[in-house]
Amino acid sequence: MELHKAYEEVKRRLDTVDFSSLWRGFAPLKFALYNGSECFFDGKYIEKATEFYANTSIEYNGERIAIWNLSGGTRDLDALASLIAHEMFHGFQHIQGESRWADEMEALFDYKYAVENISTKLREAELMEDILARGRVSAFPELLGLRKRRSELFPKEYGYEARIEQIEGSATFVEVGVLARLDPEKGARRWERILTEIRDPGAYTPVRVISYRTGAAFLECIRRCSSFDWCAFGPVPFAEAVLREAEPAEQLPPPDPEAEKTIAAFSEETNRIVREALDKNDAVLRGEYPLSSLNVWDARWDGRHAISNSFLAYYDGTEEKVLDGDFVVELGRDRIVRTVYRQ
Repeated sequence: MELHKAYEEVKRRLDTVDFSSLWRGFAPLKFALYNGSECFFDGKYIEKATEFYANTSIEYNGERIAIWNLSGGTRDLDALASLIAHEMFHGFQHIQGESRWADEMEALFDYKYAVENISTKLREAELMEDILARGRVSAFPELLGLRKRRSELFPKEYGYEARIEQIEGSATFVEVGVLARLDPEKGARRWERILTEIRDPGAYTPVRVISYRTGAAFLECIRRCSSFDWCAFGPVPFAEAVLREAEPAEQLPPPDPEAEKTIAAFSEETNRIVREALDKNDAVLRGEYPLSSLNVWDARWDGRHAISNSFLAYYDGTEEKVLDGDFVVELGRDRIVRTVYRQ
């Protein structure tokens, strides 16, 4: 579909949605659709700027907008509209001065995949399914209790998850809300997929990805089961603030054998990727360069090397440079890139 036609169809859909009913104060932002050669923004074709990269929210000409890459085409315009609303919500977060962002590099270095933590998260997923699929509101106190206990035993891990749930979980919550308003059946099926995903032990590595889903599901449970003001902006993530009055569970559920297998497989796969890249020894960069960014979506860390798929950005003096591809990066806690190997 041509960009301008897709834009018109998406805009027509988004114009029917009351964004403020999804999140207090939220209003739609301008958006752009682009591909490898064209860009359609705010009702007209424009020259694609360098800022138009990936699917995200950016600052463009002094305002926050959402952008989406349509190079792969689209089949479901309702779903596309909901995904653009997800990126609009990220723009709204920036406008509101959102401060609850995760320190992704600190988490890369320090997040520990503990069987007890993942096992408890799987039990929480069962409780969220009870609430959202079966209407068992009485499961909510147990859900809060397990999260409270987990936050006490695994404060770094819970704190990281809570911040991803705050930023990405809330945007996913809005995304599904838009889809449900455009097509209730599609919205219901999306919730079903989320509940299926969060009950899968294999989905918890890397934890950043599943936190989009657990955050959205937890928000929906809070919305249905409490009077907590989840729309408020402040210094504390909702997944921590809602626990203030909760009583911690006396004990965690027993370790889940599948969670243990998932963690072991994740570690083994990380070691395999690093080992094969080092054996291949296709070094594309050597020296000492401050890290700018890596792909945190599915990043891995073995204690000395980070795995960054799709790209790596670093500083050469004052100039930021970007390498395209999948890499294993010799990286210190000082966030200095020393050697970059192509996978």
